Amino acid sequence: CKPIIQVDGTHLYGKYRGTLLMATSQDGNGGVLPLAFAVVEGETLTAWSWFLAHLREHVTDKNGICLISDRHASIKSVVANEVLGWQPLSVVANEALGWQPPHGYHVYCVRHIASNFNRKFNNVKQKEMFKKLGKVYFIHEVNFTIATWIDRISKEKWSMTYDTSGQRYGHMTTNLSECVNMVLKDCRSIPITALVKSTYSRCRKYFVDRGRQAQRQLNEGQVYCSKLVKELRKNQEQACSHIVRVYDIHSTRFEVEETFNLITQHGGQKWAVNLNGHHCQCGRYSALHYPCSHIIAACGYVSMNYYQYIDVVYTNEHILKAYSAQWWPLGNEAAIPPSDEAWTLIPDPTTIHAKGRSKSTRIRNEIDWLEPSEHRQKCSRCGAEGHNRRRC
Repeated sequence: CKPIIQVDGTHLYGKYRGTLLMATSQDGNGGVLPLAFAVVEGETLTAWSWFLAHLREHVTDKNGICLISDRHASIKSVVANEVLGWQPLSVVANEALGWQPPHGYHVYCVRHIASNFNRKFNNVKQKEMFKKLGKVYFIHEVNFTIATWIDRISKEKWSMTYDTSGQRYGHMTTNLSECVNMVLKDCRSIPITALVKSTYSRCRKYFVDRGRQAQRQLNEGQVYCSKLVKELRKNQEQACSHIVRVYDIHSTRFEVEETFNLITQHGGQKWAVNLNGHHCQCGRYSALHYPCSHIIAACGYVSMNYYQYIDVVYTNEHILKAYSAQWWPLGNEAAIPPSDEAWTLIPDPTTIHAKGRSKSTRIRNEIDWLEPSEHRQKCSRCGAEGHNRRRC
């Protein structure tokens, strides 16, 4: 899978209190890849340090992993190795958790930063501008209000433009974790044992189905995943209209000019391409790790195969390995031998149900609003979005 891990936590519903921590990644074909789950008492420093340490120990010890999260204080403290929470700092070296460069790179979800921005300035339009700013591939002018506020956060933590090494693989949010969260939403009010069984069963089926899909494509002779093939076909069509100019005798440096489209009013820009340096000025190749239309146009100019610029994560062989984990049937629970240890079960007093209707445990904010293209709540008194007349 892609060398990225998104982590997030969500509250459990009902009388079974706690927090479900989850880690997810993505395969080359855009499929969500669940990695790890844990039920803890809450998003505390102890819980996150335990979860992230075991994530490194049992899931992946690969260097260069990009960790994407919100700006939760506990996660930031753990990654910075200020304290480990569940054991003394002197016991474990700074590299133990593995989230400091070059072992790992911690970046933030731009959607959560935009939410903090809106909470500060109460400006939905500028919040949407900031979200777009975080996702662009190249540097451009920035609104003064946004620039003044965001300067407190390192650009490498939230901007794709400054992700020069492409560690994010184009991922600017923790949406993968949110997808898993929505799938498991109906399980978050059931007992912990049932939650674990349901999660195990769903993941087992998901891994088997995805693995079979990758195997079928390999058997059909498809080297690369279907989503990449579709993107490359689109880039090829765009490359046909580009104008290429070579700038050295070895045919490695080029200037690629896009044809201006009178209908869409897009195009007409020029981009520098360096084939030896695996670089295009537009930033798409560095971020996504497969050829943009400008690199394809330059390769076509010198009759070079552009497939050498595709990352291996987009191959079906690589995707098949991601879903090749072993799953074992649980079988008859009565046949499981009892534990020799003497367990003392202590009832949790917080699970006692109070009188009356339970309040919703979901605290909604502007992150839960619909996208700008969809209908938003609008005040009939002042006309502003985001609240109604009663809350004006």
